[in-house]
Amino acid sequence: MVVNEPANNNVRRLTEPPFRVEDKVMKGKVISLNNQYTSVGELLFDSLKNNPDIIGQVDAISGVEDTFADILDRTIKCALWLQRHGVGKGDIVVISSHNHLDTIIPYAAALYLGAVVNAWDYAMNVQLARYFLALSQPKVIFANEKSVAVILEAAKIELYHLKMVCFGYYPGTTPFSETLKGHSESAVKNFRCREINDPSHAGLILFSSGTTGMPKGVQLSHKALINAVDPMVGFSLCEHVPMWFSSLYWISGSLLSLKSIISCTKRIIGPEFDEKTTCEIIEKFKITWLMLSTSMANRLARYTHLHDYDLSSLQTLFTGGATMKQESQDLLKNHFSTTSIVQAYGMTELGGLCAAQLSDTVSGSCGVVSANCEIKVIDIETGEALGPNEHGELCAKTMSIMTEYLKNPEATKNTIDEDGWVHTGDLAYYNEKGEIFIMDRLKELMKYRGHQITPTEIENVLQSHPAVLEAAVVGIPHPIDDEHPIAFVSKIPDKEVSAEELIKMVASNLMDNYKLRGGVRFLPSLPHTHSGKISKKELKAIARTIVIH
Repeated sequence: MVVNEPANNNVRRLTEPPFRVEDKVMKGKVISLNNQYTSVGELLFDSLKNNPDIIGQVDAISGVEDTFADILDRTIKCALWLQRHGVGKGDIVVISSHNHLDTIIPYAAALYLGAVVNAWDYAMNVQLARYFLALSQPKVIFANEKSVAVILEAAKIELYHLKMVCFGYYPGTTPFSETLKGHSESAVKNFRCREINDPSHAGLILFSSGTTGMPKGVQLSHKALINAVDPMVGFSLCEHVPMWFSSLYWISGSLLSLKSIISCTKRIIGPEFDEKTTCEIIEKFKITWLMLSTSMANRLARYTHLHDYDLSSLQTLFTGGATMKQESQDLLKNHFSTTSIVQAYGMTELGGLCAAQLSDTVSGSCGVVSANCEIKVIDIETGEALGPNEHGELCAKTMSIMTEYLKNPEATKNTIDEDGWVHTGDLAYYNEKGEIFIMDRLKELMKYRGHQITPTEIENVLQSHPAVLEAAVVGIPHPIDDEHPIAFVSKIPDKEVSAEELIKMVASNLMDNYKLRGGVRFLPSLPHTHSGKISKKELKAIARTIVIH
């Protein structure tokens, strides 16, 4: 991941600017990377082997710890098991699981062998599992008990024969513990990683969020991954006690897992996110670096019992995945006055981040272009680069960019242009200071009687109400007006607000075409994708069932 560390920003900005602008292109500071590694697996292997006594991960609930020596031993044994079952260079090994002490083991083991890691959403349904199977055609799958049944059902329908390993126990699968047994001491001692002479060889496949259509398989090379976690750029986890809730299915979960080992860091592994447990873990383990999805950060900002915990250890609270509204970020800053609240922007296709906030960046933006990255905003019709405060599509270049979409050359061509720019599909602009603001997904824009509506503008107003926890706006098709905006809202516990109050609030703060003509619907909680974003796909399905009178 690439981001300017907030703690050092004042020093950096006195010595040199973090970016420059050339021909309406914002270019981050160029840092030369001279990493001698061509294999991520070998980089992980050496990091673990050379630092055996470091505590690498701790289960926050049980308190069980793993040293780097423990992790190395298990990863080698798992790699030997994979070899025994015919896994080699280029074969795909799937991991479909929540975070726990063993999740990283097959991940690293596959990379040792030059195999390609492919992370799946462990909360997927059978339809998605069938799609993943057909696209990836994996040799071995490591899955938690929740996703094993779904994958086996999908494999049965697809007539796909595979080797299934379960973290836990499930009939007809190999328990993960069995992969660590039956290896001689000499085999473990003499194990060596498979050489990767070509760093453009695929190392990781992650799925894009699939906001429209089915997810696409984003292929990241060994070179891209090594660049993404290089300690010379971005933040360092070396002096931190970090925690994040992203599973390996997220780009953040994968890169942070790699970076924590390379940085020789003690990572704290928590359960599924909830506000109370998160506060308890921060207090108990003195967490200094925390990453939350935007939805999680919104919920934490509005948690009414924050004052019951000692959260003073937290130095950096990092958030991304969707735009955090100014109201929410300011609320976090008020609650965590000694913590740097850092909002960032990136995507799986870019191999991580390309922009992040500095210490003096205005709330609600996603900061400025990061080191070794370039960003421009282009006119949607002409493709010409735009200047400050002009709205268009955000395009970016990084040193960790994907090579292609798996088995989808047409989608690759539509996303990466001839000059190497990734077209993000996000409507954005930047101000005179180079601070970037994401307005919305281009495909989320609505029209009312020919007038364009940006849902985020309505959501910003709704989010400013003290009783609103989360808000999302989608369009209801209308026979005369094109679309009517409808808001879905979840409320903060023990606080009340009426639909009429929110409708009036939007009407008095925005132009006429932005009025909530589709009304307001309250939900106990808004649906989310597994990457933490509000699922507008699900909300649109609900909206389609609402009859306009």
